[in-house]
Amino acid sequence: MSDVYTIETDLGNITVTKMAIGKIVTKAVGKWKGKVLITNHKGKLTNIMTRLTGNDVSNYMDIDFEEEGLDLKLYAAVKFGTSIGTVTNSLIEDIHDGIKKTIGIEPLSVSVVGTGTISRNIARRNIEVRKTYDI
Repeated sequence: MSDVYTIETDLGNITVTKMAIGKIVTKAVGKWKGKVLITNHKGKLTNIMTRLTGNDVSNYMDIDFEEEGLDLKLYAAVKFGTSIGTVTNSLIEDIHDGIKKTIGIEPLSVSVVGTGTISRNIARRNIEVRKTYDI
């Protein structure tokens, strides 16, 4: 479990950092236009500067680089009235496709943990949806 993943090609090595994966995840979450917010594992929302700049979002998710590929676990809260099942399945597919298209490797697994529902307050939840891919 390191902070970088190196892919060896005929032309040289490609190094992928956790921040690059964080950008792919931020793009997938951005498609929901504020209905989904990234949280930490306890359900605490990211601070305003992180949301505006998109920096250091990788600190709010678990990314494990292994020899065979990578495992990703995203923690997110959804706004009240948004289907948790639809959000989690869509995010998993978007993140998987983004990683495969951008980096060229297929993730071993992608999981989204629903940490809460946001209305006036955050109603805590702990719902994990995981999809494992055979390589």
